[in-house]
Amino acid sequence: MGATPKMSAALSDYTNFRTLPALLSVAFVIASLYQFGGISQVSLPWFEYTLTTDHAILLSLLAFVIAFASSETRAFEHYQDWEQVVIVLGPALIIGFQYVGVITDLVRGFGDPLGLQLAFVATVVSWSVAVR
Repeated sequence: MGATPKMSAALSDYTNFRTLPALLSVAFVIASLYQFGGISQVSLPWFEYTLTTDHAILLSLLAFVIAFASSETRAFEHYQDWEQVVIVLGPALIIGFQYVGVITDLVRGFGDPLGLQLAFVATVVSWSVAVR
């Protein structure tokens, strides 16, 4: 009988752990690192799959949307103006770096790897603001 309150407390602690946001964060960071050159290859040997740039973009954006929708704030208008700019910057940079030459040139214009590192940090900051 003495173990029941301890088990209940442990179960309560476990359920309060935010597993989905943590997994989404990992997926977002890995996909962003791959897109901006922080890691060269992501492979899942069990499925004979290697991440592509297009899939990294989709994974980043999907994780971003799901995390934003499940955040405490949940509504774009509840953010301050500067936060809204930062939130929009992340997905715009993710898409623009791959598909808009001007953005690619701007990022690379800061130098290699500095521009890519700054782009990665900008997307992570955008993520952090969005999921608060």
